Amino acid sequence: MTGLRGTPRAGLDQRTRRRALILSAVTAASAVFALIDYDPLKLVPVNPVQAVVLLVLALIGFAGTTLGSRPILFGVGAVMIVLGLIRLVTYGQWFGLIGSVGTAALLAGLGMAYIGTMLAGNKPDI
Repeated sequence: MTGLRGTPRAGLDQRTRRRALILSAVTAASAVFALIDYDPLKLVPVNPVQAVVLLVLALIGFAGTTLGSRPILFGVGAVMIVLGLIRLVTYGQWFGLIGSVGTAALLAGLGMAYIGTMLAGNKPDI
């Protein structure tokens, strides 16, 4: 993308922006489905604390997409991966704040999708 007089401008191209918006919507939908008490929608066991974390990360993802900020979207992906890895490392411990292994897979998968979306998108010429 270029700014005034053809100077390079950092940001997200249209395809990457669309992918990031869809991914943020899927993350928000996962959080909302976790809060709804309807069994067919609960494919992955997510408790209310995790649902709030997912919803906050989805909102940050929406904001990062709106602002066209790659670092924010990379950060959202990194936080999700770290939360997923923490759950895998602490599997079997007495505290279950992060949830089940299915939740760890959901978080790590969404985090990798965020980072993959940024890596696959067109990089700005700087």
